[in-house]
Formats: sequence, structure tokens, C-alpha cells
Amino acid sequence: MKKSILIIAALALLSSCIHKELCFQHPHVIPLEIQFDWKDAPDASPDGMCVYFYPVQGNGGQRFDFKDISGGEIELRAGTYSVLCYNNDTEIVQFYNSNDFDSHGVYTREGSVLEPIYGNTASYAPRAEGTEDERVVICPDMMWGCSVTEITVTDDTEIITLYPHELVCTYTYEVRNVKNIAHLSQMSGTISGMAGTLTFSTEEIGTEPVTLPFGAQSDGQSTITGQFYTFGHHTDNPDPHRMAFYAVMDNGAKYCFKAGDRLDVTEQVHNAPDFRHVHIIIDGLDLPEPIEGGSGYDPAVDDWVVIEEEIIL
Repeated sequence: MKKSILIIAALALLSSCIHKELCFQHPHVIPLEIQFDWKDAPDASPDGMCVYFYPVQGNGGQRFDFKDISGGEIELRAGTYSVLCYNNDTEIVQFYNSNDFDSHGVYTREGSVLEPIYGNTASYAPRAEGTEDERVVICPDMMWGCSVTEITVTDDTEIITLYPHELVCTYTYEVRNVKNIAHLSQMSGTISGMAGTLTFSTEEIGTEPVTLPFGAQSDGQSTITGQFYTFGHHTDNPDPHRMAFYAVMDNGAKYCFKAGDRLDVTEQVHNAPDFRHVHIIIDGLDLPEPIEGGSGYDPAVDDWVVIEEEIIL
């Protein structure tokens, strides 16, 4: 009887040892703290962040979301990962290939050159010279993020620090010395030759040139200003960057300014000191005077009239 008990005990001990060895063969979950260090984007103001962990030996990615932009706690299996992060509060951009680290990216939907004025149901309007075949897509949200090719998570790993920076460019512009601005009701513009996609892991932008519509604001005196976000321009893209402006006057008349090379802002874009923050200056824009006593422009309110006046850059 004693012998039987000893045999059973030995078998139980052996089974326990085998069970433990099998456990050690599987990756186990490790508690970690994710920290976002904003030293590279001190003025960033997202409402939240997300982080993707992609196993180097494996498929798919695991996503974690954080309401606090300083970070938070997660649990992750031990292993080696490629990692990327970006703000999760976007409303405009759309994502693709989120299960693949190398090709996970972002783009925006197609739109209309008049979308800032009339919304996405806007009808036809003249296009900037030479850009008629470009797709029109809307501007992206502001985005911050970063990527890390390889991070190894072990029992000794307690904190993973990520350093987000700006992923999207901010373009501002001003049109100075605008005449007859008091009669301006609404205005918008476009810029051509911009990129329509962004890949997070490499921060490469698309080579296809697209046209972006943007809004415009009047100071009521002599200046039109605006700001918009863009993925930027691809340096291998030879197409120029042309701007066009669409003005709706207080009498309903509609005018388009797109004449020739006068709104070619290629040099200002390419030679900007900081490619992430580009400021464009246009000096001089003559809005048509309203009709008084039978003089001035009198277009049909449903037609866009192209103004062939020179705008000096």
C-alpha cells in the first residue's frame, strides 16, 4: 500500500514538473507602463492617443487606447515588437492596413474644390490651371505620433517611452492688399500638387499629386487669411503647386482667381525654412466692384466668372 502511494506521489510530482515546463514555453503577460514624452511636440493638444504593438515574429497588431496623453498601464506578452502610435481623436482621416506595421497608413476622402463654402455636395467650379486632372481630397486632421522598429518586452521591462512629433504639416497663407473686400460674402481656395496619403512606419507620403480645398477668412479691411493641414508635398513630385481662390460677393456674384502662373506658389512651398510649417504670401487681389449705374461686373449668379487679373506673388 505504501509502495502504491509513493508511486502515485511520484507520478503527480512528475506531472507537475512537466506542466510547469509547458507553461514556461508560452509567452507570459507582463504589466507595463506606456509613457508619452512630448518634448518633440510641446504644443501638442490631442484628446487621446493609441499605440499598436506588432509582433516581429507574427501577424496582426494589438491596439491600446489612452485618454491621458501622458500614457497609462497595459499588459503585453513578452516578445519583440514593432510599435507605432498616433492621436486617436481624429474625425476626418481614414486608415488602411492597420494590421501591418510596414503599411499602416492614413488618407482622406475625395471632396469638392468648393467644399469649404458649400459642403461636399458642391457643384462644378473652375480649377487651377493645369490641375484639372488631379483628384480633389479634403485636408486631414492634425496628427502626432511616432514609430519604433523594434522593442523587446521582458520581465525586466517596466516602462516604454514614446516620443510623438508632428506627422502632418500646417500651412498658413495671407492675401494682402485685397480691394473691394467689403463686398465679399464668402471665400475659399485650393492648392495643387500635394500628397494624399501618409505611411506611419516610415512617414513616407504619397507620390500622387492631389488638390486640397481650404477655407478663407476676411478681416473686413484688406487681408484674407487661412490655415489648413496637409500631409505635405513629395519631393519627387515635379508638379507645381498652384493656388486658386473662389469668391462669393454680397450680391451673389461668383468669381474665380486662377489665372496662369500668377498663383504658382511652388517656390514658397519648396523653399520654406520649415517644411512642417509653411507660410504663403500673396500680394494684391482685386475683387470686382459691385454694379452701380450700369458699370462693373454683372454675371449670372449660377456662373463662375474667371478673373484674368494679375496677382503678384
